[in-house]
Amino acid sequence: MDKRMIAWRLNEIMAKKRIRNKDLAAALGIDENSVHRLRRTDEMPRLTGERLNGLCIALECQPGDLIVFIPDDDIDTTGEEQQKVKPIPVREYLKSKADNSQPQDIAA
Repeated sequence: MDKRMIAWRLNEIMAKKRIRNKDLAAALGIDENSVHRLRRTDEMPRLTGERLNGLCIALECQPGDLIVFIPDDDIDTTGEEQQKVKPIPVREYLKSKADNSQPQDIAA
């Protein structure tokens, strides 16, 4: 499996809806080559809110239809990837913080 946490699904959505690059480009008012590049990447591209909004309108979908989150457990990380700080869920962080800040019984 790829080492990515957010997968870009534009190609899948366009194929499912049978939308051609040319048609999406016309709907968005951009060059067909730009759509081609957006469609052929598997990783989440850098998009402005305006461009994401345009894609959702043109494809009649939600932003969540265009991206999918792949948890770390599903990713085989090796080497340099393991040296990065691994995010944890906020609730887990807050629980561990609360557990560590419990007042300790101090004999007077």
